[in-house]
Amino acid sequence: MSKISAILPVKTKGRHYADNIARCDILFSSLRKFTTPDVFSKFLIIVPHDEFAEAQGYAKAWSDFPVEVIDEAEHFGAFKEFSQPHQIRPWHRQQIIKLYTPALIDTEYFMVFDPDVFATHHFDADTLLPGGRALTYLQPRLREPHLWRPSAGLLKQDAHVERDGVWWTPTILSSTLCRHLHRRLEELYPERDWMRTLLSNYMIDWTEYTLYWLNAEREGLLDQYHVVAQPGQRSMHASESVWNVENFEGWDAGRHFAEEADGLFAVIQSNTFVEPKRVVEKLQPYFPITIQPYDRHQSLGLQARELYSAVARRVLGLLHRGP
Repeated sequence: MSKISAILPVKTKGRHYADNIARCDILFSSLRKFTTPDVFSKFLIIVPHDEFAEAQGYAKAWSDFPVEVIDEAEHFGAFKEFSQPHQIRPWHRQQIIKLYTPALIDTEYFMVFDPDVFATHHFDADTLLPGGRALTYLQPRLREPHLWRPSAGLLKQDAHVERDGVWWTPTILSSTLCRHLHRRLEELYPERDWMRTLLSNYMIDWTEYTLYWLNAEREGLLDQYHVVAQPGQRSMHASESVWNVENFEGWDAGRHFAEEADGLFAVIQSNTFVEPKRVVEKLQPYFPITIQPYDRHQSLGLQARELYSAVARRVLGLLHRGP
């Protein structure tokens, strides 16, 4: 059986991130139920430098998996060059980490997790890589055209928003196709490396998946590395995840864990701010969950910094677009 790597960028400080340790505990609890640790060659957890020591302590609870906690400072020196709060968005920071993953692994494919993901059905590496290609979940690009168009503009190609495209985390990416994207960005913008090109375009809503997919599409390589679920196979995503807090109360978890249900993974998005204990109440009937004690880093200073960043980017964006 082939193996796959995994990447999980984690922050634990800030308005959106204070409960991420609990969310990681839910994720790993689901993986213990629905797969085995030996599916993964490496399970990389990438954290900011000031969270590294604390994250190492929390990660002991997940050490039955081949977890490696990695300090961002060892690989992402470019982040320091964009040090103003409005310049380096946590959202873009984590996307760059995902695209950098091939430098840290020795497998062709890697699975991208976020802390708010959890498994709903059994899987192994062959489930994720049917026929040696990445199992991929597609959705119409018109669901998120505001993300496809900026990436297409950066790559100087058509967004083709009338087509389907890869959906968001969890997903599986190819190391080869990531490197091809790096190369393409450096061909288009030779004055910088690919990472600094993306960092310098912090005012537009490019995303890692849209960049990756559009470039692989341009190169005609999608069918070589990606495949959608075939009849009798479960897709990557459940038919319905929780993307808004309004959906949480009525979300029927049991329907997604049922044998006849489609989808290997679901999401209760972290920015719904649903408390982890309420998520546990929904999921506990379907797999055992243990939440370790953790510190919630959510000071007024962190919240003020995040608010300043968002407002500054909004104002700069309006100025950039002009009247």
